[in-house]
Amino acid sequence: MTNAKTAAKTLIAIATVAAAAFAGAASAATPINEQWGGDEPVAQGPGLSRAEVQADLNLWNRAGLGQANSGDRTPDADPAYEARLAEYRRLRSGPEFVAEVRRLGGDVSRLAAQQAQRNTH
Repeated sequence: MTNAKTAAKTLIAIATVAAAAFAGAASAATPINEQWGGDEPVAQGPGLSRAEVQADLNLWNRAGLGQANSGDRTPDADPAYEARLAEYRRLRSGPEFVAEVRRLGGDVSRLAAQQAQRNTH
């Protein structure tokens, strides 16, 4: 009986050590996100002001893209998506964006300089 108890305790101890070793090895072998896909992309260029972000969203919605991915609608299933996207890009790169930022109380001096630079190229 004593021999059986000792054997059982030894078996439990070995199983515990094996489980702990396996768990440690498994967690150490799990690659983190940076190893899978690299670092997260960083936005290039100057940051946007709150008014610029809100103006961008307003133009996105004005072009009809706010509901583009709602429900069963996906861009590839919506024949009008490309036209809406083109309209958003036109609004975003045109005077409408500056006007919307101004309407929201944002500083448009940097935007005006950027538009002037785009127009000279």
